[in-house]
Amino acid sequence: MQLSKIRKILNSKSNLKTKESTQKFVPTIKNQYGVKITVLNDLVKKVQKSDFELIEKLWESEVFEERILASKILGKIGDVNSQKTLKLIKKFSQEISDWAVCDTLATQGVRKIIKLKQKEIFEISKKLIKSKNL
Repeated sequence: MQLSKIRKILNSKSNLKTKESTQKFVPTIKNQYGVKITVLNDLVKKVQKSDFELIEKLWESEVFEERILASKILGKIGDVNSQKTLKLIKKFSQEISDWAVCDTLATQGVRKIIKLKQKEIFEISKKLIKSKNL
């Protein structure tokens, strides 16, 4: 699926009520569409295997839903290239701006590589729990 198509869907499914509700629970959001998580879950199902370029583009946008989507897609295709997945997790973990994206990356983003790269993931975690950037 192309980034332009994803963004078209996100724009069409956005609504003010969802946006306001999400901002109450995640007050650090700076940029968002206002799309329900169910929409993101449906998009994840449509993404083909090994589309790491799409994941990176979604993350780079710094839009809340696009970062959540990037994390979820990474969790879906991570076993295709565990080294690339680990590299992205390291990079993304340095750029997290809110708890919801953090939770999604930490639970869903690593899903397919957690057993294979357990040692490396724990090393990343050890560094991050000492971070002054909560």
